Amino acid sequence: MALGLYLEPAKFPIMLSPSMLRLFWACSGAALVAAAFGQAPFGPCECAPISERPIQYVSDQAGNGTGSTTWSCDTIYVLTETVYVNPGDVLTIEPGTIVQGRSSVVTDTLTYTLGNGNPSQRIDYLFSQLPGSLVIARGASLLAEGTESCPIVFTYEGDPMDDSTGFDERGRWGGLIVCGAGEINTWDGDDLAEGVLDFSGAQRHAYGGNTDPTGSSGTLRYLSIRHAGTRLGVNQFGNPNETNALQLCGVGSGTVIDHIECFASANDGLQVMGGLVDLKYVVSAFNGEAPLQTDQGWQGRVQHALFVIDELNGAGTYGADIEGDDYVDFDVSMTFMPFNVPTLYNCTVLGKGEAMAWRLHHGGGMRLHNSLTLNFDHGIQIADADPCDAWELMTFGEILIENNRFWDIGSSNAIEELISYDFGFVWNGTATVQAHFIDNNNLVVDPMLDAAFETESGFVIDPIDLRPTNMAYALEAQYFPTDSWFDPVGYIGAFAPAGGNWATCWTAVEHIGLFAAGFGGTTEAANWGCTYPFACNYNEEATLDDGSCEITSCAGCTWPDAPNFDPAALYDDGTCIPSEPSTCPADVDGDGTIATSDLLIFLSFFGTNCP
Repeated sequence: MALGLYLEPAKFPIMLSPSMLRLFWACSGAALVAAAFGQAPFGPCECAPISERPIQYVSDQAGNGTGSTTWSCDTIYVLTETVYVNPGDVLTIEPGTIVQGRSSVVTDTLTYTLGNGNPSQRIDYLFSQLPGSLVIARGASLLAEGTESCPIVFTYEGDPMDDSTGFDERGRWGGLIVCGAGEINTWDGDDLAEGVLDFSGAQRHAYGGNTDPTGSSGTLRYLSIRHAGTRLGVNQFGNPNETNALQLCGVGSGTVIDHIECFASANDGLQVMGGLVDLKYVVSAFNGEAPLQTDQGWQGRVQHALFVIDELNGAGTYGADIEGDDYVDFDVSMTFMPFNVPTLYNCTVLGKGEAMAWRLHHGGGMRLHNSLTLNFDHGIQIADADPCDAWELMTFGEILIENNRFWDIGSSNAIEELISYDFGFVWNGTATVQAHFIDNNNLVVDPMLDAAFETESGFVIDPIDLRPTNMAYALEAQYFPTDSWFDPVGYIGAFAPAGGNWATCWTAVEHIGLFAAGFGGTTEAANWGCTYPFACNYNEEATLDDGSCEITSCAGCTWPDAPNFDPAALYDDGTCIPSEPSTCPADVDGDGTIATSDLLIFLSFFGTNCP
């Protein structure tokens, strides 16, 4: 890849590709100018170039974990195995820090046979090298506070971090797992985080217990988690034992999480297992399974979320999977309580292919408000296959789908494509879910935005702009959230119609080209204006034409000898008047000579009647 700019480290300690240069200009243009002229060092990170950072290999130290320590951006930290932050310890990660996980090496698989001689669904993978993961144990804390222009990045060992890695690179390391002491609805009230092992025997990946539901596991802010997701195998019930990009397991409501990206996981992007943790400003895109998967009684809140799948290229199965698979594993409380019912506002869920947007099953429900769902074959599925399934939650009043907008869902004109009652035998189930959808002001309305994207080899080649321009996406007063935790924004979807893009300057989706110019994209076309040189308002700095070109304001008389000659006029508008009556009858244009121009004027009036 060609290098866009390199300034000596004393003045500008970052080597940038062309797209990164444009990104940093957008995020910190003033600082860039200052650096170029030898003023204060550029950038809020003030970190060494990635290629110059030493590597520190991090192990679990035979069960001792990381201890209470700080990781900074002057070093790349490589997780060589499952590494724990033990109870009572605090891991602080500073802005600009890169944490990488080692890839696993699978040598074989181990299968099982049931007592009756039939094969079991259980499969264990055998490893010569386990994947690197980071687990925040119950009672530990992670303080990972990046900034918009200086995010913290979790990725795989050896990631070049030069915009050359697309979303088709998945499953290259374990992931980030946070365990808390909140409430979950398993049979005994606790569980072990999936996809990791604890060879110390202390079960530091345990979570739940409901001993501290409002507790804090720390702060995660401006954090991009990329190319994660591995499996240890499949259990006897057919459910994978896997990690995702970010797993929040029984995490308490005191934990602060905002501006989180889950990108290109081999499994789910964001998985939330019980607890009361809340999230704002979430990007989960191009993962192998669902952008959001919830289970075990999560009753937290989400606002401002972008979920993207590209099913045609193997990047996603559902827009969101709200479930309770522990019922299938025979590990759920008799009452199914707390119910798995998160509350979501201002989500934009974008698909491509024949996938379903919202899947509610095995006791999963939600309260979905003021959100936009685009480009799916099916909108919402309310399942009724279990004794306490999504259908039952709807009858209990635990499902509310209110004031949402849908577009390009199937044919966009059939209610059964927008919402369905599935797998059950209740005679009026279909009519009930459809009536709920209609009665709660859910509408099929064209948002008048560019949501049709194309991808190739893990990159977006046709970017999008997700700001609605239809006034039907302005929020009516009665649908504003009443909970003060939510921002009282006046629009539907994740992005304000005339606002900026909160998902730029820190995300991987921006680097693979998801966002169009004018919507925070890193393409050259970031400056709008008139690009036609002949126009009166030509803007030589504009790179994308905005349709404003005009040639009337610079038109006038271009005859130098005319009394009304306009030296600034670029185009003659026919208003020139002779300076004095011509003494030469054939000098029609009055310029003192008889030439072709006089003949052309004469011919233009030939055959007309004189007054």
